[in-house]
Amino acid sequence: MKVQVIAFTEKGYRLSEELKNRWMEAEKEGQGLFRRTGTWRAEKEGRGLLRSTEIWIAEKTEKMDIGLHAKTKALPDISDTRALKEITEEWFEEKTDAIIFIGSTGIAVRAIAPFLSHKSEDPAVIVIDEAGHFVISLLSGHLGGANELTSFVSELIKAQPVITTASDLEGAFSVDVFAKENGLIITDFGAAKEVSAKVLRGEKLRIYSDIGMEHLNMRPGIGEYEPVGLNDIDRADIIISYQSKLLEKADPVVRPFNAIGLKLIAKRVYVGIGARKGVSEEDVAKAYDNCLKSAGISGEAVDALVSIDLKKNEQGILTFSYKREIPFVTYTAAELKSLDGDFASSAFVESVTGVSNVCERSAAYAASRNGQDRVLVHKQIYGSVTLAVAVSV
Repeated sequence: MKVQVIAFTEKGYRLSEELKNRWMEAEKEGQGLFRRTGTWRAEKEGRGLLRSTEIWIAEKTEKMDIGLHAKTKALPDISDTRALKEITEEWFEEKTDAIIFIGSTGIAVRAIAPFLSHKSEDPAVIVIDEAGHFVISLLSGHLGGANELTSFVSELIKAQPVITTASDLEGAFSVDVFAKENGLIITDFGAAKEVSAKVLRGEKLRIYSDIGMEHLNMRPGIGEYEPVGLNDIDRADIIISYQSKLLEKADPVVRPFNAIGLKLIAKRVYVGIGARKGVSEEDVAKAYDNCLKSAGISGEAVDALVSIDLKKNEQGILTFSYKREIPFVTYTAAELKSLDGDFASSAFVESVTGVSNVCERSAAYAASRNGQDRVLVHKQIYGSVTLAVAVSV
């Protein structure tokens, strides 16, 4: 996680030093931001629910980078001589995770305004007054994690958190956070606002989901939602799915019962792959596309391509993974064999890899790491490529 902190007075800079020291100490003691909440599991990383919480926390903590910056004549030796606009532009271009201004909100607003894009892309931005009395969540409260960051930082420096998002003030359900925590992708932010408005009016949400709702983090304030079946999907306010026929289906001109029909892509699907040595990228692509199309699974729902570690350097798979921007993750034979289940078996495959099945076990193992796995497509052979698909439900 990369955080940039900038102060405009010597007092503010000393506060930034204190903040950094306390933050890093909290991470070392296992009380840091990553231990407290999983909502920083950013989709920017393309990892979704793939990694276990413990591994993810360890990796993020290890990569923690808090940069301290001063822009004041009181500290000439360290003060950045560039224009604030130039500094901020650099941080936005570098995809900084969070920016902390220690100074006035006016300075922060003017600094970030030219570079704002969309709530799904903008970094978390918070403001702290130089006396350390208040911590304000200014931008990307939900998707960017600014609200969580505000609460965390305010505890570190014993300040008052200021969070103004309506759903937080009312203790209501936030579809942004719900999607982020459950590996779901929001397809229409306009419809997401309609969902939030409906919740704030005290109305019950109607939800269709391919994922068992009991397996999702439901968030405070969601209340008693009304489950909707496939036959009544046009009544749904929220549609959670990995199926292409549901995600790509055109919305009717007029939805019944004033249904919102917000589609959340369940990015919880894992494609297991086995292949002959030297397989081409073209063969992998053809097999992958045919498999998902015949199964009716949206490509946007795939969180990762997975296999045994013997294939970690297979060039055809790596090239496909790179071109499609799909993470390729491998597991050891011991990890794959540890999973119970009824999988296709091959003595030849076991003699070569140490496990009787690669693609099914890989897909199911990946899905099982964050919930219950369900195999959607059992082993399918496409020439020199074998594929299977599982979902974390």
